[in-house]
This record gives sequence, structure tokens and C-alpha cells, in this order.
Amino acid sequence: MRTSDNAPRAQHLLLVSASLEGGGAERQLAELANYWAEAGGISVTLVTWTGVDVHDSYALHSGVRRVHLNVMSSARGFLARVMLSVRRMRALRRVLLAEKPDAVLSFLTETNVLTILASLGLRTRLVISERANPAFDTTVSGLLSTLRRRLYWLSYAVVAQTDAAAQWVASNCGARTRVIPNVLRDLPIPGLAREPLIVAVGRLARQKGFDLLVRAFAQVAAEFPGWSVAILGEGNERGSLLQLCGELGVAGRVALIGRVADVDSWLARAGLVVQPSRFEGFPNALLEAMGMGAAVISADCPSGPSELIENGVNGRLVPVEDVDALAAALRQLLADPAIRVRLGREAAKVRDRFRAGRIMAQWNQCLLAPRES
Repeated sequence: MRTSDNAPRAQHLLLVSASLEGGGAERQLAELANYWAEAGGISVTLVTWTGVDVHDSYALHSGVRRVHLNVMSSARGFLARVMLSVRRMRALRRVLLAEKPDAVLSFLTETNVLTILASLGLRTRLVISERANPAFDTTVSGLLSTLRRRLYWLSYAVVAQTDAAAQWVASNCGARTRVIPNVLRDLPIPGLAREPLIVAVGRLARQKGFDLLVRAFAQVAAEFPGWSVAILGEGNERGSLLQLCGELGVAGRVALIGRVADVDSWLARAGLVVQPSRFEGFPNALLEAMGMGAAVISADCPSGPSELIENGVNGRLVPVEDVDALAAALRQLLADPAIRVRLGREAAKVRDRFRAGRIMAQWNQCLLAPRES
């Protein structure tokens, strides 16, 4: 990675995540840790609930101190889950007392709540980050939602990725907020020829809207017999997606690839990348596809795509859950390679807009700058 002209004086940062097993939030946290470690002058510790037996999906810089708390469990029942949370808080508090970091950064709602509780009474700057728009995220339990509203104001700042998410946190949690978008990680320069391949990336979950992509592709598949779809990711919607492909007669042309280590190579050869999500926090997969110079179509969902795409200039936006509109956009772009080339060329300009030096200056200001009066 890069060194930074914005690196502040030597300080100690402690980062907290449930795991580094996979996911966009975990990858972004690993990217932040690596940047600070390589920049020099900053001591970085990354803590997870997982034990050493759980594989990290993202490589860390040798300068990042890795701490496994080994407090993962498949606890069932309310009391068991409460006891697990208490164990996690106690384990994290022991680390905080031993490490005495200047600032702590936590990602994702459950970990944020536990980190706030573990930090009570300690004189350390605590910054937490919501990685989805809470207004639309249905994965957070009622208890966690209540704790979020009651506790987030105790943090120094809550970082959101979009203005809409920050406004929700400010209004519903009474917390001080900042908007910091994702860093676009270092990407290779695409060198592969674009293929008649539509690529989609993400968890196989209803949120990601891959069922909508399958339905839209089924509408245009007969017109473009050379094109196929590859969906990269894994999740609990695999069975229903396979069934849908069979029902619509596109099972032979839609492949559920699963998790892949070489997403960049798929994005480099994709003739088109589609993100049909029903909602997002900040669409990292879309950002990376644009950075790789791919022509993209995205649902104009809350929140994030419209902050990346200017419709018709560097990509296409279609209404959320509008299969017919998505099919029409597919038909236009699949039929016209010149449009795909133009959109991809403009899309690649996100490399500068979301480059690490620019975004990391905002993180440094939030975490390490002197407190504002």
C-alpha cells in the first residue's frame, strides 16, 4: 500500500471486528489497518471475537498486532447469548486496559454496542461505524436496535458511509456523526478482453436482489444467446436462486460461483457488472467494479449507488425492484458495446475520487486529530 502525507504523530489505534472471515466491512477494516501500519508512526492492534482456528480472509501487514479473543459461540437462547456478550465485553475490556490505545475503532452494530460497553469509564477516543443504512437494515435484532439508540451517543463519533445513514443515526441515536466513504483498495489495471459475461458480486441474500437480476436476464436471454451470468458470493438464498433459474429456463446460463479469491479477474473480464440490491450501506462491490473500468448497472437503492453513479455518464441507475427497467437497461447495454466502453471509461475515474490518501485523511482527522472544543 501507500505511505501518507497525512499521517499524524505516533499513536496507538485499536480496531475491533467480529472476525475477518469475509465481507465488505471486514475487508475495509483490514485495509484501514494495513494503511496505518504501512504509513509508519502508528501502532495498530486488530482484535476479533474469533480464535486462531478461524481463518482470516484478508491478509494483514506485518506491523499489525493481531489479537484473537476466542469468544465465538453458536449460543442459542436469550440467556446464553447474554452470557456470551458479557464474556466478549470482559475479554475486550482486558485488552483495552492492557493496550491503553489512544483511539478505538469498531465496525458493525453488535460489535459497536459491545465495544461501547467495554469502554465505559476509559479515557480513550471511541469511534464506531455503521456499515449499512440503519433505516433499511432488517438484520439487526430489536434488542440491538434499542441498545444502539440508547448507547451510540456515548461514542466520540459514529462514522457512516453516506449522508442518509448519518442523518438516521443523528436523528435516532442523538450521536455525533461523520460521513467517510470507503477507500477504494489498490486495484490492478485490467488487461483482459471483456467477455459476454454479466457479473454480480455479494452475499446470496434477499438484500442483494439477485433474484431480480435472474428475472431480468430471463427476459432478454433469448435475444443475446452468447451472454451468461456469474454471481460471486455465498449465502442462504442459494437454493431459492437455483430453483428460480430452473423455473425461468436460464439454469444453464446463470452460474452461482460461490466465494472466489480472484474477484478482480472476474471484474476485469466482465462485459457488464450488475448490482440489483434492494438496499445498501455503501456498495463496495460496485465501487470496485467501476474502479476496474467495467460498465455497470445498479438499482438506485438506498443508499450509496447514486453517490457513485451519474446515470448515463459513468453507469446506469434503475428503480429498485423494477425488473422490467433492469431488463431494458440490460437490453440497451448488451446490444451496444460502444456504450459499455464509454461507461466503463468514465467509471474508472472513481480511482482518484476514492483513493486511499484522500479518504484516509478523513479517518485520521476523526480518530487522531486533537479533540474539537
